[in-house]
Amino acid sequence: MSDYSVQIPYFIEDDVDYFYDYLFEFGETTAERFHMDFKGKVAQIQQFPFSCAVDTVYPSLIGKQIRKAIIYDGRYLLLYMIRGKNVVVLMVERAERDYIATFEANLRLYEDEKQQDG
Repeated sequence: MSDYSVQIPYFIEDDVDYFYDYLFEFGETTAERFHMDFKGKVAQIQQFPFSCAVDTVYPSLIGKQIRKAIIYDGRYLLLYMIRGKNVVVLMVERAERDYIATFEANLRLYEDEKQQDG
């Protein structure tokens, strides 16, 4: 049992649904495999939040201690941060994309959502 909880903001759930639907066009098995890999990685980072390395590709991610997990045979990335006992998933994106723009937009969404919730 882990002392950590995982938070998946609504916009990440929307992204996962989008990728699932996209991959479903190639077959249900393909989409299900992506979804199972995503869920498996979320379970891993809940149990072992420090098991993935801090992303060192972009300096802004190093400073914020953003960790990078690889899913679906390296085709997709999941970025997350650890705040106290919370693991917050901030991005799921195709690995070949320049994911920093998506990350920064999602971080702003997360921070705005957190301020609204008080």
